[in-house]
Amino acid sequence: MTQADGMAAMVKIINTLMQRPDSVPFREPVDWRGLGLYDYPQVIPKPMDLSTVKQTLEKSGYKSINDCADEIRLIWNNCKKYNQDGSDFYNLADSFAKRFEDKFAKVKAENPSLMDDEELDHAPSLEEKTKFSHNIYRIKQDELGVLVEKLDAKCPDAIDKSTADDEIEINIDAIDPRTFHDLDRYVRQCLAQSNPKKKKVGAAPEVKKQKK
Repeated sequence: MTQADGMAAMVKIINTLMQRPDSVPFREPVDWRGLGLYDYPQVIPKPMDLSTVKQTLEKSGYKSINDCADEIRLIWNNCKKYNQDGSDFYNLADSFAKRFEDKFAKVKAENPSLMDDEELDHAPSLEEKTKFSHNIYRIKQDELGVLVEKLDAKCPDAIDKSTADDEIEINIDAIDPRTFHDLDRYVRQCLAQSNPKKKKVGAAPEVKKQKK
């Protein structure tokens, strides 16, 4: 997928969000004058809304989908910053933030070429490692077999084959950042494409233990 295709995917995400009946507060710039929210410009230095992001996208105003995503996140963050934690608007923004991140993660998982060098080279956090170790138990057995093959080709030191013949042990800490992010994208792509099913014993090597 090219950057142009990535931007088209972002437009699709925005259209999907805007079509939701509860997206009304986020579709257009906040009419703070009409609403009497005279402190809004002081609290929110950079207002943002879905229509503005979409217009910028259509004018090729973003260098990458990550820049676009940051401005979309600004919509939810602004709303949560201005409204009290636990309020209806705060909770609505929080739900939209989670919905957007799910859709954005799917786009990036399906199109690793859209990842920039900084993302590929950063060391995974403990949270990322933990989520990865949990997710690999959710993919199908044949997909797990592909993951093991990828890891064996790129970072064989992370695999301990000294256990039983039908079992392996993966040391997540021994996986280099680029390989980790590549495998993480693969796992998320597998999960996005189909519902997790119970793996059949014997179809591929079994991961006996995950080290974090």
